[in-house]
Amino acid sequence: MTRPVVLWPTLILMGTFLTLGTVLISNWAGGHGFPLAWKTGGCPPPGIAISTSCLLAIAYDWLGFGLDIIFYTAIGYGLLLAYAKYRYREEEVERSNSDRLSQRNPQ
Repeated sequence: MTRPVVLWPTLILMGTFLTLGTVLISNWAGGHGFPLAWKTGGCPPPGIAISTSCLLAIAYDWLGFGLDIIFYTAIGYGLLLAYAKYRYREEEVERSNSDRLSQRNPQ
């Protein structure tokens, strides 16, 4: 079994990388980041002409950034928990099948 001491930092690190990767996704609020906009301003996306009106100061919403990290960490933990339960059930089925076979064919 994986120790929780190693598991949580790994999940938080993966959540941080996913959050940083979502800066490429703009959302309806005019910022960047998913599901919460945590970066606003900066250069426009490729294909949009740069003008003085679109060059805005870059601002970061650290609360939104932290909530995004928690969001992706929770998703990772949920996926890992679902996989662990699935694997445990598979091992139980395999163990019960091998017990039945050993009871039918005693040696």
